[in-house]
Amino acid sequence: LLGLVVAQSPASIWDGVYSNAQAGRGAALYQTACGSCHGDKLQGKGQTPALAGSDFVMNWSGMTVGDLFDKIQTSMPADKPGSLSREQNASLIAFLLSANKFPYGTDELLSEAERRRQIRFEAAREK
Repeated sequence: LLGLVVAQSPASIWDGVYSNAQAGRGAALYQTACGSCHGDKLQGKGQTPALAGSDFVMNWSGMTVGDLFDKIQTSMPADKPGSLSREQNASLIAFLLSANKFPYGTDELLSEAERRRQIRFEAAREK
């Protein structure tokens, strides 16, 4: 039974791994916690990388949502690393996926580490 549950888990960010409502919460949080460094439109500023566009997507391609989550959890925001909750970080990732035009689904991206590590970050949808 456990194998069946894992097999049905979304395998890629193209599988709708976050909800539209969760991305909305992440957008509001982004403006207060991230926008001053990464820009109002996720464009990046100076040495601070953009969080939308092909450079961002290609930088994370081949990794997992768990890798991105861990990076945010341990190093962001730069002035107060680790100050955001796991739920807030999951909402921020939902917003980043939405801003990068990855499809949303009906379920929220969970803050459970094992689940996030199963979701591949892929620049292009596998055929």
